[in-house]
Amino acid sequence: MTSAGGLKAAFGGVLVDEQGRFLLREPQGHYDDYVWTFPKGRPDPGESPEQAALREVQEETGYRALIVSKLPGRYEGGTTVTEYFLMSPVGAPGAFDKKETQATRWVSAGEAGMLISMTTNPAGRKRDLAVLESAVQFMRGQAG
Repeated sequence: MTSAGGLKAAFGGVLVDEQGRFLLREPQGHYDDYVWTFPKGRPDPGESPEQAALREVQEETGYRALIVSKLPGRYEGGTTVTEYFLMSPVGAPGAFDKKETQATRWVSAGEAGMLISMTTNPAGRKRDLAVLESAVQFMRGQAG
């Protein structure tokens, strides 16, 4: 799957727990200059966007999840255009893929913004901050 601009399609998840905290992952070795980011990746052959997002979340964070809603929009990074799903975690986390992720962390929206801002990949940082803002706006809409 490739978009008109040559960017590949990817799918990801924004996990939010019962306290309204967000789960971020720290890529192994800060791959591609990401310090903290949301789990995402390209679909395997035959996978739906939802299946790809759920698989990526489990591989990169160890959490099984349920999709709550699709976040509006598509978010451009350096090599992908990503669609994100708001998710809630299910059960205790399992192991995550240590080749991809070195740590995960539950944080408030404000902390998430600060951690994402540490990423030095400009396209990725801009995308992740836009995803965070979209998730926060969605959650505000649900609460009101």
